[in-house]
Amino acid sequence: MKSKILFLFLLFLPVILFAEPQTVYLRNGQVLHGDVTNQTATHIDIKLQNGETRRIQKENIQRIAYREPQKEDPKKTELPVTPTDTQGPKKQEPEIVSPPPVQKQAKRVVRNPLERHYIDFYLGVGNGTFSPQTIDFYYKYQNIRSLLIGATPFYLAGNPNRSAGTSVSAGINYKFKKFSLEAGGLETNTSTSSKNIGPEAEAIVVYGSYPEQMKAAFFKGSYSALSKSNFELYPSVGYIRTWNTTKDSHSQVFQAGNVGGKSNFQASESMSGTSVGLGFAYLFGSKFEIRPEFESLTLKGSQSIHQDYTAIFLAPPYTLFVLPADYSFDWKAKGTHTSIRLSYFWKMGIGFFIKYDSYQWKYSLQDGSFPITLSLDDDPPTLSELTSWNFSQRLLAQTMNATSRATSIQFGVSKTLNFGPEENY
Repeated sequence: MKSKILFLFLLFLPVILFAEPQTVYLRNGQVLHGDVTNQTATHIDIKLQNGETRRIQKENIQRIAYREPQKEDPKKTELPVTPTDTQGPKKQEPEIVSPPPVQKQAKRVVRNPLERHYIDFYLGVGNGTFSPQTIDFYYKYQNIRSLLIGATPFYLAGNPNRSAGTSVSAGINYKFKKFSLEAGGLETNTSTSSKNIGPEAEAIVVYGSYPEQMKAAFFKGSYSALSKSNFELYPSVGYIRTWNTTKDSHSQVFQAGNVGGKSNFQASESMSGTSVGLGFAYLFGSKFEIRPEFESLTLKGSQSIHQDYTAIFLAPPYTLFVLPADYSFDWKAKGTHTSIRLSYFWKMGIGFFIKYDSYQWKYSLQDGSFPITLSLDDDPPTLSELTSWNFSQRLLAQTMNATSRATSIQFGVSKTLNFGPEENY
């Protein structure tokens, strides 16, 4: 009996469940209203209100409502009414849009010789060697002079040895189109050592180390006789002045078992004159420039030399003696100045460069003052004797070869103040 009742319940369960209209909600958002007439494990059949029967796969069904949900009171769901502006539409305020940030374009100075207008300041530091004629000329002259008067000569034991020292330069260069004006200075320092030996059986030796220095100042102007946007060929004329010094106050005088003391040697030279040259510059794009220059120098000036030996005999009666000597010379000189400079122009008017300089000039003696060495028992020289002595010594000195040289390599930086056009970096 119970089994029959259960069978009848299961038989009429779909009828009980589907007695009311059902609502099927699909996953795609569609809603179907009707009676579910059949269902399996994979699908249902629904008879729509228009009489059409559709089979819906269960995988497309979100849910099934077996009772139609009560409709909400439309009065409760009615949206509030926004009052109408009777004054008409309001004027819309324009939207404020911020402009994009301005990208500042880096600029570079135009170095085209047809357009340029700027001032360049530069500073260079490096190493250099200065080889003045002073020591070599002086001892050559002294040796021949000593032989003529029967005094003790001193021979250079080889050329003076020079070690490179610091070299610095600075200047300012104004360029306006094809015209250029430049002023600057240079200093080169050298440490020199030398040894001088007398010819006696027990040789007298003078040896020591001392500084030598060259300073130069110049001013020159040039004009680009041949120029294009990336190169120029320019002649130049200018004025140059040099100052050369040798200061030796520590060299020793020594003769084994006989003499000991020191030597004081001071020399100062000043030369000035004109320069005439030719230069060439070539621009590689707007970043690199190579600039070789050659100048011919015509100089004249004077030189003063003071030397004295202060020594003492090492055997009784320990006599102290001083041998002073003062000379002055008037020179003319012909020489050359060669330089080559490679520059890199960075930005903000800043540039970097490497430069090689070489100065060389050969002297020609014009006049001089040559003191006479006298013994204590000698009579003072007459005027004619002094004149004759001075003339002969000048002829002797004119046979000496006198040449000075200075070379340097420097790395430097430049800063440009531009008054003309610029180009994008």
